[in-house]
Amino acid sequence: MTKSKRQTPVPGPVNAGFDASSVPRNPSERGVRKIRAIHVLDDFIGLCVSYLLAYLLRFGFNLDPLRVAADTAGASAAAARSHYAVSYVLSSPLYILCLFAPLCLFYAISGMYEGDRRLRHTPLMWNLLVANAVLLAAMATSLYFQKDTFHMRGFLPLVLILNVPCTWLARRVTNAVVDHIRRRRGTLLLRSILVGEGAEADWLQRLSELGRLKGHRIVARFPTPKTPGESESLIASAAQDRIATLFLLPKENTPDTVRQTILGHSVRAGLETIVLFPRFLRLHNPFEYGDSVHGVPLVHFSMAGRHFAPSPLRTALERVAAALGLVVVSPILLAAAVAIKLDDGGPVFFSQDRYGLGAKKFRMWKFRTMCVDAEARLAALKDRNETDGALFKMHDDPRVTRVGRFLRRTSIDELPQLFNVLCGQMRFVGPRPLPCSDIEPYLASWQGFRQSVPPGITCIWQVTGRSDIGFDSMALLDVWYALNRNWMLDARILIRTAWAVLFTRGAY
Repeated sequence: MTKSKRQTPVPGPVNAGFDASSVPRNPSERGVRKIRAIHVLDDFIGLCVSYLLAYLLRFGFNLDPLRVAADTAGASAAAARSHYAVSYVLSSPLYILCLFAPLCLFYAISGMYEGDRRLRHTPLMWNLLVANAVLLAAMATSLYFQKDTFHMRGFLPLVLILNVPCTWLARRVTNAVVDHIRRRRGTLLLRSILVGEGAEADWLQRLSELGRLKGHRIVARFPTPKTPGESESLIASAAQDRIATLFLLPKENTPDTVRQTILGHSVRAGLETIVLFPRFLRLHNPFEYGDSVHGVPLVHFSMAGRHFAPSPLRTALERVAAALGLVVVSPILLAAAVAIKLDDGGPVFFSQDRYGLGAKKFRMWKFRTMCVDAEARLAALKDRNETDGALFKMHDDPRVTRVGRFLRRTSIDELPQLFNVLCGQMRFVGPRPLPCSDIEPYLASWQGFRQSVPPGITCIWQVTGRSDIGFDSMALLDVWYALNRNWMLDARILIRTAWAVLFTRGAY
C-alpha cells in the first residue's frame, strides 16, 4: 500500500462545536416528505390492487365467499375452495399488512423512497423485481416448513407476482402526473442556482429550461468563486433569496474548494448542495449513485437543514436493541473473554477515551486484541504506518495477538461496544470514534464536522473500504453520512456490515 503524505491540519470554519440546531430548515425537506408519502401510497394501492386481482383469478368474480360457502356445504371440493375464499376476504387486511411492511423496508433500502433527493428516477422495475422476489423466496421457505398450516399455497405468491406490474404502473402514473404539474406550475419547483462553467453546467441549465430537472428550477447562474470570501458572499445572497439548492458544477473542483464551500458556508446556510466531483466519494461510496452529468457523478449533500440532535425515541429503541443483542451474543462474549485470558493472561477488555457527539469524551470498550504493552511499542512502529492522518494501520501488526487477529477479522472485538450503545454514548451506525490524541489536531478543521453526529459501532467507510481506506477519505465519507443520514441509509449500512463481516473484507 502506498503511503500518503500526512496533511497538515488547517483551521477552518467547521469544528466539533458546530451548532446544527441553528441551521435553517431547507425547503426541499417538505418536498421530499410529500413525494415519499405519495410513493408509499402508490405502493400500498399497487399491493391492494394486486391482492384483488389475485383473488379474482383464483376464486372468480363472485365476491361473496360467505354465501358461496353456504351454498356449497355439501360439496367437499367446492366447500374447501370457498373456505379459502372466506379466509382471504376476512383476513385481507392482515395479509396485506404482513406483505406491505417488509416490502416497504426493501423498497426503502433500495432507494425507492428518496423523494426528490435524486435528479433521476431510480431503476423502478429492477427494484420491484428484487424486493418482491426476496419476499417471495422467504414466504416459500416459510410455507414449506409449515405444512400443517392452513394456506392456499399459490395465492400469496400470485399476489407478489402481480404486485410488480401493479406497483410499477401506479408509480409511473404518479411520476407522470407530478412531472406534468411541475412543467405547468413552476411554483412546485425548488428555486436553485448553478455555479460553474463548461459543458456540464450548460447541459444542466438546458435541462432546467426544458423542465426536465426533477424537482428543481435554476433561477440564476454564477461563475466559480475564486476565493473563500466570494463563496461566502454568494451563499449568503442565495440564503436571503430563499434558494433551496446549490449546484456546484465546475469539473475542476478541488477537494479543498468543495470542503470549504460545503462545510464552511452552504451547510450553515441550510442549502442543499449537489456537487460535480469525479474524485469525491465515488471510489468508496456505493450509497451515492444514480445521478451523473456526461458520466461524471453528482454527489448529493441533500439534507443540510436536518436536525442533527438524536431522537429520544431512536435512542430508546437502540438501547433496547443493544440489551437484546447483549443477551443473544453473551455466549460469544464469554468464549472470547476466556480465549483472551488463556492466550496471554492479560486483561480481557481494552478501554480508551474517545470523542463522541459534540467532541464530548466517553470511555469506549472493546476486547483486547493486542499485547499488553502495545501502546509503549507504538512509537517504534510509526514509520511503518500504511495510511495517513489520524489513523495508524498496518498489515501484520506485530502487536496483535493470535486470538486478537481472529477477533479482528470476525469483528467480535467490537461487540463490547453494545454496552456503549446501552449507555447512550454510541449508536449502531455513525462515524467511528477515534482516539482523542489522534483526532484532536483536526477538530478545528473540516474533519471535525464528523463529530456533529453520534458515533457508531459501524459506519459507511467500514462497509466500503474498512482498513484499506485513508484518513481523508474516511473523514469525507463520514461528512457525507452526517449530511445524508436517515434510517434507510442506516439500514443499508447495517446490511452491508453483516456482509463485510461475513467475508472479513478489509479487516486486519
